[in-house]
Amino acid sequence: MVEDSFMMPVRKGEIEVGKPLGFAVYDADGNLLLNRGVVVISQHQVEVLMKKGLYRPRGREKHSHVATGLDDARPAESSGPSKPVEATVSFDAIKLVPGDALQLQPQQEGQTERFTVHVIGVMKSRSVLVTAPVLDGKLIFVRDGQTYLVRAFSGLNVCAFKTKVLKSQLQPFPYLHLSYPDAVKTMRIRKTMRAPANIIVAVQQSEEGKQIGAGRLTDISVGGAKLLSPMVLGQKGDELWLSFKVTLGDMEEYVKAPVLICAEGEEDDEQGKRMKTFGIQFRDLGQSQRLIIMNLVYQHLLKDTT
Repeated sequence: MVEDSFMMPVRKGEIEVGKPLGFAVYDADGNLLLNRGVVVISQHQVEVLMKKGLYRPRGREKHSHVATGLDDARPAESSGPSKPVEATVSFDAIKLVPGDALQLQPQQEGQTERFTVHVIGVMKSRSVLVTAPVLDGKLIFVRDGQTYLVRAFSGLNVCAFKTKVLKSQLQPFPYLHLSYPDAVKTMRIRKTMRAPANIIVAVQQSEEGKQIGAGRLTDISVGGAKLLSPMVLGQKGDELWLSFKVTLGDMEEYVKAPVLICAEGEEDDEQGKRMKTFGIQFRDLGQSQRLIIMNLVYQHLLKDTT
């Protein structure tokens, strides 16, 4: 897309961390990356987006409602059902850049491991170069010709494609040449798309502070979650830290993130016990942690659509 009478480049100062976007954001090919009202949650996300080349419509968009980052703190019932938007796009459209995280899942019976690797570079139409997978500090053996399902995210899209290892290299450092995919399947994970959950969490006042309580997440989304606890953990506007494990297939992934309490209430749990409820918003998820939660939501959506 070139600058024309309808679109114009986005300047870095126009995207503010923690504030809803006042316009929709597109890439150079006209693909929608972020909807109007989406909250960009970290400076790193801004920098990654700017590297892709961003455009927005000229003038002001007409609208009847501007979403805020607090939408994810509402109970799931108030959001109403949201349907995933699926599409098949070219690999070029997702515009991966060096450093982006990818998740590799072996396509072999009985193997459920998922390995996180990072993009080194892309040789268009030839191969995708990524770091070699490591687990518990040990290099994972990867043979040439092995096939993987690869997941990534671009904007609020979860992307998936199949690939095979063209070459596993050890020198000058361990890395893989993956086959260049013909197409990529994408599913838009909106901030209001929630997956039901039953996740035990530890609650701290600060990242390294002492645990002040515990609770259970009963649903979770990319932007936030609903937290139940028998105790008062804070008030609206308080910032806390949550630590919890997420199960993806047979694998456990660890998440530790700051959250903001956006809503408070009370309700009975499944056993009829009166519980404190908190609508929380994730404040600054790291790239790998964001991918973990997106995969959890994606996993739930796949169950509903298959």
